[in-house]
Amino acid sequence: MYTVGQLSNLTKISIRTLHYYEKLGLLNPIRDEINQYRQYSDRDILILQQIAILKRMKYKLSEIAVFLDQNGPVVGESSHHVVTAWMQSLEKQLKIVREQKEDLKRVEQLLFSTLYSIRVTDEVNLDEMLNFIKELDQPKDLSRSTLLQQVFTPEELKVLPIDKSGTVEMEWADILKEINKHMHEAPDSEASQKLAKRISEYASVLFHGDEQLAEKYWEYITPEDGQSPRAYGMSTEVMRYIEKILER
Repeated sequence: MYTVGQLSNLTKISIRTLHYYEKLGLLNPIRDEINQYRQYSDRDILILQQIAILKRMKYKLSEIAVFLDQNGPVVGESSHHVVTAWMQSLEKQLKIVREQKEDLKRVEQLLFSTLYSIRVTDEVNLDEMLNFIKELDQPKDLSRSTLLQQVFTPEELKVLPIDKSGTVEMEWADILKEINKHMHEAPDSEASQKLAKRISEYASVLFHGDEQLAEKYWEYITPEDGQSPRAYGMSTEVMRYIEKILER
C-alpha cells in the first residue's frame, strides 16, 4: 500500500491531482482505520496508468470515467489475477491507440492531399474543401487498398508514392504545376525538355532506379478515355504530354 505522498513521488502526479481524481470517482483509495490517511493499492496504480494514457490521447476526464467504469481493472489477491488485469488493460489501451493512429494517419493524408492540390493550382478550391470535410467522416475506402494489393507486391507498395506525405511526394506537385504551365508548348521546346529531364531524375529517385516498377505504376494510374484521373492532376491530357516530351 502507498500513502498519497508516496504515490505522488512515485508517479510525479501532484497530491492535489490525486485528490481531484478521487473527488471525480476515478480513484477510490481506502482509509487507514486509525488515522484515516488515504492508502493506495496496486489497483490504483493500474488505474493511474490508464488515466495517464487516455489523457495523453486527449480524452476528457469525464470520458475516462466512462471508460474506467466499463473497462476498470478487477484485481484479485493472487499474482495471476494481477497479471491478467494488467494484460487486459494494456490490450484495451493498445487497441485504442491503434484505432487513433489509423484515424490520425487518414487525417494526415487528407491534409496532405489538400495542401498538394493548392500547391499545384495556386488556388483554394472550395469544392475540394467541402469534400475534405465530408471525407473526414467517411469510412476508409477498402476497395482501393484491395485493388492495389492485387496489382502490386508488398515490396512494391513500400516504394510507391501512395498514401505518403513526404517532401519527395510534394516535389511532384511543383513539377505538375510546371507541366500545367507548359503542356501546350511543343514537346521539343526548351521548357518541355527541361521538364522531361526533371521528370526523369525525379522518377529515378522515387522508384529507386527501378524502371519496371515505374512503368507498372504509370500503367496503373493511366485513366481510360473519359475516365477521371486515378492520381491527382494526372489527366489523360497531362499524361500524354509527359509521354511525348520523354520520347524526345
